[in-house]
Amino acid sequence: MALFSFRHSVKTFSEKRVDESRAAKVGQTAAHLRYIARPKAARVVLRERLTGPTDAATAQEAEVAAQRGKGRVCERFIIALPVEATAEQREAMVRAFAEQLTGGSAGYMAAIHDKHGNDQRNPHFHLVAFDVMIKSGGRGRPKSTLGMARKHAVETSAKMWADTHNELMWEWGFGPASMISHLSLKDRGIDRIPTIHEGVGARAMARSKKEIAQKGKWRAIDEGHSRAEANRTIRQINQMKEMIDEREYRLGRSNEENHEQLNCLGAESRAYVGWGGKVAGTATPSGATVGRRRKSYQIADDPSITATHPRPIQRKRPRRPNPPFFLSRTGRRRRSLRRRYRVRRIFRELDWLRATLKARLLKLEARTRLRPPEIAPVDKQLKFTLKLEGTER
Repeated sequence: MALFSFRHSVKTFSEKRVDESRAAKVGQTAAHLRYIARPKAARVVLRERLTGPTDAATAQEAEVAAQRGKGRVCERFIIALPVEATAEQREAMVRAFAEQLTGGSAGYMAAIHDKHGNDQRNPHFHLVAFDVMIKSGGRGRPKSTLGMARKHAVETSAKMWADTHNELMWEWGFGPASMISHLSLKDRGIDRIPTIHEGVGARAMARSKKEIAQKGKWRAIDEGHSRAEANRTIRQINQMKEMIDEREYRLGRSNEENHEQLNCLGAESRAYVGWGGKVAGTATPSGATVGRRRKSYQIADDPSITATHPRPIQRKRPRRPNPPFFLSRTGRRRRSLRRRYRVRRIFRELDWLRATLKARLLKLEARTRLRPPEIAPVDKQLKFTLKLEGTER
């Protein structure tokens, strides 16, 4: 099954940068190119339209130009490749996306990592693209070929990769299970909290039971807990949420069409008693008067006999769906979560949410155990018939 993973980063000499992690340093680009192209990890390295004779020369020229213009040095991508595809298919997929991203004019270097170890289970490729400014022929500044500084450029590139991936996989005969989507869980309507990226190093330290050094600036978010612990909490929350949705569906609380589960009546008893307060399949007796709230039939042959049907079963209004992963049923907190449509992945809030869902799940289990048995449909019909005939005392 193919997975979607699309990560983008940039190094720049611009003084207007917001995040200091984007700050470029001299010699950093050449070191990155050596890292992604190392023979131990890279099976194939694709180089197209590079300005220098070597990777180090290309990196140096890009850094000099970026320092002169106080702009970006290069665009870096780490993108997951499909496991089910062959080595030749992965190479063709990487080349097709790189050519489309660079517009056939900008230079790039792509390294495919799928040789051994964890890379075989999670094949991916590193792409470094060097922008080229093209003059349009008129007035104004030259136009960027990559355009990664524009608004929603990362989302556009992610969609470009998803479309390229799906088109090629479909041509190669792969089914819907191999298709990917660039949309988030929220945009796809999936009520699930996404997990946090842990990294190979963090997982190796967790397996070796080494203590991970805590960072003071993240203390207000993780409270000293690791990403692996946060992901375990998130998976428990998602699992409990699925169990709650399944139980509520079975109880008929949020499913309007599942009428046989409402008011402890089965589907068979629904066939005998209609919404109009009469036996299904029979006509209303002549001379009968039907009230708005209580159904009363007065038989014309014997006015002294009045058959009163119990209050008909009312349809329950469809319950308004809760905002995803609410922390409380009422109050300002629930309204704020509904506006944001997300839960902050702060460890304390995740812990509160897990406790809330656990209590709600226990409540649903108790209500299921204490639920009264369904009324037998034959007895229901017999009781109603006796009332119509006036023989019940």
